[in-house]
Amino acid sequence: MDQGNSFPIRFLACGVACGKMRNEVHVGWPGMKQSWDLATDEAPILGGEDTAPPPLAYLAVALVGCAMTNIRMMARHFDITLNALSVDLVADWRRTVPERGIHIAGTDGFALEIEIDSPSPPDAVRRLVQAARAGCFVEHSLSRAVPVTGRLRHGCGDWIIMPDPEYDSGTDTFGR
Repeated sequence: MDQGNSFPIRFLACGVACGKMRNEVHVGWPGMKQSWDLATDEAPILGGEDTAPPPLAYLAVALVGCAMTNIRMMARHFDITLNALSVDLVADWRRTVPERGIHIAGTDGFALEIEIDSPSPPDAVRRLVQAARAGCFVEHSLSRAVPVTGRLRHGCGDWIIMPDPEYDSGTDTFGR
C-alpha cells in the first residue's frame, strides 16, 4: 500500500474514578487541538448509579457514527446524492462468570444495517458503502486483532508492564 499520504492520528484520554462506578474521562485529539469531557457509569445492578452511559454504549455509538460520517464524507467524492441515511447496529457481547470467579468478557460480533435513499444506481451506492467501511477507523479497530498494551504503577512505585490477561478457569485467577 502506498504510504505517501499516511499520517498518524492519536487520541489521548485520562480517566478518574468518582462515585460508585462513575468514571470521568477527558479525551483529546492534540493534532486537531480538540478535547471533550465524557463520563461512563453502570446500572445499579452492576454497582453504579446510572448517571452516564456504560462504556459499551460509547463503542456502539462510535461504530455507527464512524460509518455514517464516512458515508456522508465519501458521498461527495463519489458524487452520490444522499436523500436519507440511517444506520442501525446490533452489537453482541457475552459476559461469562465462572462458578467462583470474576467475569470474562467476550465479543460475539457487530452487525450494521445501512439504509440509503439515493437516486444513484445501486452499484454506485454499494461502492460508496464499501469505501466508507474501509475508511472507518472504528470498524477497522474492531475487526482486527489490535494490540492493547498496558502498564501499572501502584502507589509511587515503578511502572510495571502488564502482560495480556489470561484467565485460568481452573484456579479462578488471572495469570497466576
